[in-house]
Amino acid sequence: MRSAFDDFNERSGWRAWLWRPQRIFILAALAMMLLAGCRLLVDVEPASTPSVTIAPRENLTPTIEILSSEDLYSGDRRAIGETSPVLASLPSGSVLPPAPTGESERGVTVLLDADAFIRGELYQTEGLRRPGALLLSQNVSAWGGLPAKLASNGYVALALQIDSTTQARQIETMLQSLIALPNIDAGIVGVIAEGRAADLALLGCAVNSLCDALALLSPLTRGTLLNMLPSYGARPLWLAAGENDPEALDTVAALAAAARGETRVVHVSAGRGAALLQVQPDLEDELLLWIHSQLGAG
Repeated sequence: MRSAFDDFNERSGWRAWLWRPQRIFILAALAMMLLAGCRLLVDVEPASTPSVTIAPRENLTPTIEILSSEDLYSGDRRAIGETSPVLASLPSGSVLPPAPTGESERGVTVLLDADAFIRGELYQTEGLRRPGALLLSQNVSAWGGLPAKLASNGYVALALQIDSTTQARQIETMLQSLIALPNIDAGIVGVIAEGRAADLALLGCAVNSLCDALALLSPLTRGTLLNMLPSYGARPLWLAAGENDPEALDTVAALAAAARGETRVVHVSAGRGAALLQVQPDLEDELLLWIHSQLGAG
């Protein structure tokens, strides 16, 4: 008869055999073989072989379209800095003197840049080098006999007619063109301007030392001119305005108060710009005397 103790010993022996390290390794190897066999039974789709498509290259050398200035700027060659052949032949910084137009005895043009030019009249006499006077207005004829009087009193007078496209920076080119004349004293140059041209003259002369004296008839843009006036320094200034022109009167008063150099202010009963010379006939002589006191032609 088997006792409970014998059963216990039998079970304990089986467990001891099962958990021996050698037996555990064998069992683990059998389990792995069974799992590998299961995977072999699954139908695995083979991976596709990558393919490379080679397309022929065309236009190996790119075509560069070269556009002319006419194509790019519709004929405005100044936009990309092109210049005229005449200007290109000059030394750096050179400016052409006024060129006769043939339209009248005194008619001239001044080349500003590339194809841009400004028309005017040149009054001069033969002889030794003389002081220069640049007159700026929107209509040369508005000056009346003033340019001729300047010439008869020993000046080379160049009267130029500005338009709506004229810029303050071009005042320097006008001055350079004037002093390029062979019979002018480049160290003595005055500017006389009226209306909108008066504004441009002050803006241009403020940053240009060629301008030794400045006469303005009816300057208009008060704020802009006051901002630039310090750059004009202590050079002499002559100012005139009509009493019926509050804009010019206010501008003249402000410029006179802020000026650092000798300043002369004249009030005329009416008119604006060069018209002041016709309203008050003696104003022209007064202006000539002032110019002579500053530039000293003789």
